[in-house]
Amino acid sequence: MSIELRFSDIPPPTPEPPRTIYRDLIDLPDPTKLGVTIRYYNFDSVTLYFQITAACAGYTFGTVNLGSLGAGLNAYMNLDEFGSKAKPASETQETIVFTLKAFTDAGYSNLKWTYVKNVDVVWIKSDDPSYTLDVNNNFDDGTVQGWAYTVEVGNTVNSSFGVATDYVLSTPYSLRAKTGDNCPQNRFRVSKTFNTPNKSKIYMIANVRLGFLLGSTPGTPYTKTLMVQFDSTVQIFLGKPYDSVAADYVPRDKWLRIVVPLPPNQSVDIRLVFEAYATCFRTHPTIWLDDFKMISKD
Repeated sequence: MSIELRFSDIPPPTPEPPRTIYRDLIDLPDPTKLGVTIRYYNFDSVTLYFQITAACAGYTFGTVNLGSLGAGLNAYMNLDEFGSKAKPASETQETIVFTLKAFTDAGYSNLKWTYVKNVDVVWIKSDDPSYTLDVNNNFDDGTVQGWAYTVEVGNTVNSSFGVATDYVLSTPYSLRAKTGDNCPQNRFRVSKTFNTPNKSKIYMIANVRLGFLLGSTPGTPYTKTLMVQFDSTVQIFLGKPYDSVAADYVPRDKWLRIVVPLPPNQSVDIRLVFEAYATCFRTHPTIWLDDFKMISKD
């Protein structure tokens, strides 16, 4: 096969493990939207024009033309609000069939390759009595509740970390981390180490908002990447690798919910990593976190 579709940063020829999307029903809008980040590969000897769509009972999906990709290259694309469906009434599981097509022409008329991949979706209901609420970090006591802030690339001049009231899901506070001044590339994280229970099902649920706080001489900033890491291992990758292109690669200025299963009976450093590009002095990439939960059951 001369094209391939993946949902992780694991490159060929290493086999990609089966991929599952986890979603929490609580407080989602109805209908609810689905966004995913894909990575697609052109193993052909010519430039191809890629297109992506999907199908699953109850969903409405768009068809997205991804543009050209040269021979031997690969690319990431975040498909925000790619699908829509009525919110399920209870926990359930479904399978989405993604179809990647490659054409030899910019008009998407001469189809050369088709690649199909199934991705399971598991819906959970975090307030179901069968779950134990092991952690509930809502920051409403006015503290950071054990979370830490680390700058990986950039500086800490005029940075800040603490609770805030500007964007919250549960009043009065959320956690907010803001990077420093005058760095085009900014990568930073908020993190906390948790000891997971010894149970068969354990989930972390994080509500994250990405944006920018602008100072006296603001520039034009852009989102690039949001990652969830367990220690240094990437579990979720949204967006694209860092570049200085004037484009957002991850949704900004709205809350994103991320659900990830956790390993049992381990100490895990959960890291939420945000990378951004800022074009001018006193433009501060910022991450907000609220209503972080860990739930579990046998």
